[in-house]
Amino acid sequence: MRTAQDDLAVDGETLMANLVRFGQVLRRAGIPVDAEQTRQFAAVFALVGVGRRADVRSAGRVVFVRRQEDRAIYDAAFDLFWRRSTALGGASSALPRIRQQEQQPLHDVNFGPEAPPTVGVSDTERTVRPVSASAEEQLRTADFADLTPAEARDALAMLDTLRPRLPMRSSRRRRVERAGHRLAARQMARRSLGTGGEALWWRWLGRTTRPRPLVLVCDISGSMQRYTRFLLRFAHAFARSGVPVETFCFGTSLTRITRDLRTRDADTALRRVAERVTDWSGGTRIGESLHTLNRKWVRRTIRSSAVVLIVSDGWERGDPARLAREMAALRRACHRLIWLDPLAGQAGFAPETAGLRAALPHVDAFLPCANVASLEDLARRIATLTSGRPG
Repeated sequence: MRTAQDDLAVDGETLMANLVRFGQVLRRAGIPVDAEQTRQFAAVFALVGVGRRADVRSAGRVVFVRRQEDRAIYDAAFDLFWRRSTALGGASSALPRIRQQEQQPLHDVNFGPEAPPTVGVSDTERTVRPVSASAEEQLRTADFADLTPAEARDALAMLDTLRPRLPMRSSRRRRVERAGHRLAARQMARRSLGTGGEALWWRWLGRTTRPRPLVLVCDISGSMQRYTRFLLRFAHAFARSGVPVETFCFGTSLTRITRDLRTRDADTALRRVAERVTDWSGGTRIGESLHTLNRKWVRRTIRSSAVVLIVSDGWERGDPARLAREMAALRRACHRLIWLDPLAGQAGFAPETAGLRAALPHVDAFLPCANVASLEDLARRIATLTSGRPG
């Protein structure tokens, strides 16, 4: 770490960029780091100053380290990143390469036995790469299937920063308020006992609100293999936001993975899903999977106020007529039914598969989900859903 005199030549923008990159180094070294922790470290860094290396190390350890096993990893990453440099740019000139020995990086999960070999991480790709604003915008609009392994990690990191919100709905429960249209007669009568029956305490009953539950049903067949990892990461972002989320995946059968995605660390959650599900990259039987959903899980997990998202390209190997019947039943059991297709955003796309032709008459919306921008737009659409069903 450079002295205070040397740091006079570095402006605040460069220093902030280095702090952000340090958070990226920790995340790629296996320590879960979010944007809020980086902001906290920047605030502490401004108070401590650049001339007190030990204090900066201790402050960062308090902010970033939450597990005992991550302490050694943090110390090694700190020493490599904030090493002494004679270059004017300091740490921003050439960022060090993290060679993990105690813990393998968890950011790339092999789903199923037929996962593509490009999912692996090489030592060269673990080097932190600065991303400009224009490159970030290109990454947001790039198709998930066209990303390199390094770009895929950046896209997953962008999905981790999402904090989606669900639309609110009125609850049957009521609460006492200072204004409203319906008197809280029982509460007022109870309070009036202390004043000789005189109602001096006027209160009203108002409706409480609660978020609508969300249900994500994701296709993990071979034709969806290039998109599954990103869509499950999107589901994990919803689960982390604290809203009621139910997640299922299907290929030839339906599997509930809600509890697996409740793990705070996204990579650990996806690894548990990969170990549990047995029909990765196989065939697709959407009708049979939705039949299981309607008969086994609708009354247990899906309420009439839920928003259901089905993610699939519509390649159905079963009977399309059965798929149509199950879609109609599912639509009657939920508030909104939305179909997501990664191919829907491509130029000249038309729903020509038998599965899509059978399903689309029963959905409320048909949207793309092939890049980060489309998933961000989906999160905004869900947050602004109205109470009524569209025509």
